[in-house]
This record gives sequence, structure tokens and C-alpha cells, in this order.
Amino acid sequence: MENPNLHFNSEIDQMQCCFGINDIFDIYYDQNNNNELLLIYPSENFIIKVIRLKDNQLIKTLEGHKGKIRSIRHFKDNINQKDYLISSGSPKVVNIWDLTDNYKLLFSLNINYSQNSIIYSCALFFSENKGNYLITSSNENSNEDYTKIYDFNTQKLIANLESTNQIEIYHLLLWNNETNDFLIESGTGLILIHNLETKKLTHVLRNNDRSIKNSMCLVNNPDSNKLDLLCSTTLNGLIDFWDLGKFQHKFSIKYRNSYFYDVINWFDRYIIVGEKTNSSIIIIDLIQRRVITVIKNNNGNSVISLKKINHPLFGQSLLVSDLGLKISLWTH
Repeated sequence: MENPNLHFNSEIDQMQCCFGINDIFDIYYDQNNNNELLLIYPSENFIIKVIRLKDNQLIKTLEGHKGKIRSIRHFKDNINQKDYLISSGSPKVVNIWDLTDNYKLLFSLNINYSQNSIIYSCALFFSENKGNYLITSSNENSNEDYTKIYDFNTQKLIANLESTNQIEIYHLLLWNNETNDFLIESGTGLILIHNLETKKLTHVLRNNDRSIKNSMCLVNNPDSNKLDLLCSTTLNGLIDFWDLGKFQHKFSIKYRNSYFYDVINWFDRYIIVGEKTNSSIIIIDLIQRRVITVIKNNNGNSVISLKKINHPLFGQSLLVSDLGLKISLWTH
């Protein structure tokens, strides 16, 4: 892609009854219906809407939450050819929906966290012989608020993951280095890496001023040509890059003193970062290691969550949610 720039296309809808950071909406390519692109997001009365993006047609409403929805993520089970949606909400409830079985609510799980905790990020892990897991995290730092691993099939608690000074966790990411499966947790000031088989803490990554927070993504490492370069956002204008092959800091890119939210890989050599301070979408060239484009959000709200689209009807596009809870489409 020679020109990675984006242009505002349209506003799709406004979310309601939600309060999240990165994973507040998601997309789903429905293989049962000609790979149609669906948008899934929280709406009024604590329901979740599923709409067809090409015409904004409502496909389904999911009812099962009784409080504000905090996160929504789609995960694919490649072992059993299933698609699941995991949604977390108040008061500390996680719902699992089977998207391939008419959006059936598979189960609800009450997570034993402290009273004021918020579940900002969850994950699903599937394997042939290592177990199937539901993983939840908390933004609080009490003794009750470990990242927890549950057996997906029985919903029984398997492990409370070891932490470091009980940090707040804001984002979970799964990564495989061709030998082991890892859970990467972005917390306040540092990144924790656990081996999913042993459930042991294997590495702790810190930047110099302990400003890490919010979101992470994996990008292709030009040195190894593997998906082992971790990008993390901060509160002070730094985008940090970590070589997971060596589990060490590789380089940083600075942009003002911005407060960053979400970050995603944008087709090979670029990343896109959502910014709070100046309500902008920032595009960074990983080869040049610099910011190349800053795009002001169309409605002036801080950019919170980003989702990349690669679909015949929309081409290479971006879905953006902002602090005003609006979802908009940006096209390349």
C-alpha cells in the first residue's frame, strides 16, 4: 500500500449503555451468509446489536446483560470451526455467545472480583490438546483481582495468574511463538507475559517511565519476518515496540505528549493509533519509524477503539469508535 491515508465516509450508529476502553465493539465475517460483514456493538437497555454493515440492517439483538457493557470481542475456534462472541458487563458478568448457532447465549459466568472492579478485556483460547480457556482481567489491584483462567467447557476456575504488585489490567492478547502459547497482559506501567500451559509468569516488560497503559497489537518484525513485534500504547506520547523473540524493548516512537488508546496493525508496514489528547487518528510508518499522517476525528471526539476491515464491498477500511460513543466508517 503506497498511500495509507484514510477519509471519513459515514457515521454508522451511536453506542449506548456501555463504558469501555479498547474492545467495545467488533466485526464478524458471517461465513454462513456469503461472508457478509457484520458489526456488533452495545445499544440501549443493555442489549447487543448485530447489524449488516452494507445497509445497516439489524440482523439480531442479543439480550443477557443487566448493566453497562464493558467489552465485546469476537474469537474464532479453528479446531471446531466455531465463532464466539465474548461480552463483559456490570456487575462483573461475562457472557459467551455462539455466533454459528444463531447467536445462542452459551453461558453466563459471574466473575469473583472485588466490588469496584471492571472487566475491560477478556479472551478465548482454543487448542487440540492444551485445553480451551476463558480468560478475564480486572482494572483493580486488590488481592481478589488476579487475571483468571476458566475451563471453557466446564466454566470451572483453573488458575489465578501471578501478577507483579497486583497491577490493573486493561488489555489481553494471545501469542504463539511456534513452541508455546502465551497470554500478554497490558497493565499500568508494565506488560506481563504468562505461559498458558504452565500458567507461570515468564517475563515482565517495562519502559523507562512506566507509562504503559491501554492497548497492544502484534506486527510483523522486519528482523525475524515473524509476527513477534509487540506494539503498546502509553499515556505520554510514546508508542513502544518490543521484540518478543528476545523479550526486550526494541524501539519507541514519540508523538507529542499524547494520551493513546487503541492501536492496530494497518496492512504490513503501518500501524494506526487512536489518540485522546487531540482527538486524532495517527498513522505510523514502521520502516521509517515515524508518524506520517495525523487525521482529526470528524466530530472532534477522542478516538477510543479501532477495527480494520478488508472486505470486497469496503476495500481496506477502518471502523472507529470515539468518546462520544459514535461508530464511524473511514475508507482508504
